[in-house]
Amino acid sequence: MNATNLDDTILKHFMSTFYGSGNYKGDYWFIGMEEGGGLDLNQVTKRIDAWSELGQNELVDIYQFHLKIGFPEYFTNPVRLQKTWAQQARILLSSQGLQSSTEDVRIYQRDQIGRISGDTCLLELLPLPSPSLNTWNYNSWSSLPFLKDRNVYRDYCIPWRTKHLQLRIMQHKPKVVVFMGQVYSTYWQTIAGQHLDFVDIGGFQADNFAGTLYVITKHPAAYGVTNAYFEEIGDFISNFL
Repeated sequence: MNATNLDDTILKHFMSTFYGSGNYKGDYWFIGMEEGGGLDLNQVTKRIDAWSELGQNELVDIYQFHLKIGFPEYFTNPVRLQKTWAQQARILLSSQGLQSSTEDVRIYQRDQIGRISGDTCLLELLPLPSPSLNTWNYNSWSSLPFLKDRNVYRDYCIPWRTKHLQLRIMQHKPKVVVFMGQVYSTYWQTIAGQHLDFVDIGGFQADNFAGTLYVITKHPAAYGVTNAYFEEIGDFISNFL
């Protein structure tokens, strides 16, 4: 890729292949809308290059990936907590009846979350990182027609990526699928299946089918959300494990 544009062939392959980090065989899957980041062309280029160097697979090891893109501080002492991963760790620890203090979460993020042989799978419905919903730079960095604006991009990606996530859930049958972000509930309902009837459990929604518990939560970056909220979700999940 050159200094002014992304390589459209590699970019399209990345979009059609990359889904996140961790292990499809893990019991705990977390699905979000899209990764943050991608503030500039250099950041996006680094991510695609790192993915290529790691084998161009659906999933990467989160530690190896972030070392390559220049963010070791999330996995090396003193560990910098990443807001979404920290609350995912808090859900998992609480669901197993373990302590979920800030230090416990820090250790889990450092050693366990998103690892290729671990118990978590961190997935994104949309493939490209973006710093905010109101920011769209890819039309300046690529000539791919489905990247002309965010709405066209969503309409292009969501149908086939939804089907792919459904397929992976059917294949691997995780114990828990946690969808992050209630504003995207329509998409989460489609992935989980229209036959599911999500019931509100005091601020989050849940239903189970065929041995998998599905939970829709507030996003960790949502205003006013607390650690206790995610601990309560973990406690709820523990009843189904």
